[in-house]
Amino acid sequence: MTSRERLTAAFRLEPTDRIPIHVRGVPAWDEDWLRAKGPSFEPLFEAVRQYCDWCAGWGAPRGIFFSATDQISRRMERKPSNRPDYVIHETIIETPQGPIFEQRHVSTKGLPSLETKYYLETDEDLERFLSIPYVPPEPDVAPFFAFRDRIGDRGIVLVSAGMDPLGEVYCLLGTENLALWSVNRRSDIFMLLDLMYERQAALFRYLLEQGVGPFFAWVGPELATPPLQSPQDFYEFVVEYDKKLIEIIHSYGGLVHVHCHGFLDDVLEGFAEMGANCLHPIEAPPWGDVSLAEAKRRIGDRVCLEGNIQLGDLFDRSTAEVEQIVREAIAEGKPGGGFILCPTASPYIPELPERVRDNYLVMIRLGLELGRY
Repeated sequence: MTSRERLTAAFRLEPTDRIPIHVRGVPAWDEDWLRAKGPSFEPLFEAVRQYCDWCAGWGAPRGIFFSATDQISRRMERKPSNRPDYVIHETIIETPQGPIFEQRHVSTKGLPSLETKYYLETDEDLERFLSIPYVPPEPDVAPFFAFRDRIGDRGIVLVSAGMDPLGEVYCLLGTENLALWSVNRRSDIFMLLDLMYERQAALFRYLLEQGVGPFFAWVGPELATPPLQSPQDFYEFVVEYDKKLIEIIHSYGGLVHVHCHGFLDDVLEGFAEMGANCLHPIEAPPWGDVSLAEAKRRIGDRVCLEGNIQLGDLFDRSTAEVEQIVREAIAEGKPGGGFILCPTASPYIPELPERVRDNYLVMIRLGLELGRY
């Protein structure tokens, strides 16, 4: 089988010649990425290029808040921060009723950034956001087809239009206000979810009508998994809205990949209920609370499972330990198909230590050796 055939069959829970191997965050089709990373990544890059199954990503242009209006403007300003080695990036959007803005503290030394101000904090912010005219975006899709042709049979192209509706609402509110509004202003949460859903649905329909696909992907559900939100909230904020989007994509013959870290025990069946075709990364304890074997037992006949090699184990464990971890993952995920061997996250560090490189290569080798049906 080609990589494209293998991944497609895994998404559809159909037989494959071996389990697909996806090394998340290593784009083996992109030489510019390798040049930016440097020589320490070359052995891993080459192994992924030769032996693995590529899951590339293409982001659909979507305007500002899924609107292609030219009646508003967006600009970014840099400001000094009171935090050492950080600067403030402030994004300002001018709406018909006045500006809304967010602030992010960005490290000057490559450390994670910190969001300190979100767009919506007051009633006035909400009114200004709602004053933004909605013009459905109809982006040029020619770049998608060119990119899909470039990937060819070596893999699939996952089309993204941002987060799911809940994820997009989170980007407006942040964790704290999302939690508070879910109690004190629940009707506003549903109003924003409805708005984001309708706009995303329109964009997906446009893309599908242009022949874009068949693979689509999003993140966002992890922002409402317990303990951030209750299981009931997860079903009402995530499952009910994602299910409607997935039904649209399925009606065109498409397939959907959902990324969700965190504790899934109380909401695992929700991913099958919404119709997700593939779920990543199924983190085992202590990072999550569901083992791969348990997830396979509960939803493996309805959802392809991708994972669950913890990135921290690739970084911190000995190669012998990683070999045992990978063997266990293959033993739990492989039976019956519908499993993709993959790390839980991307290699984010600027230089890849030899041990981490060797751990990645062990994962790939065992996937090839033990993954055949």
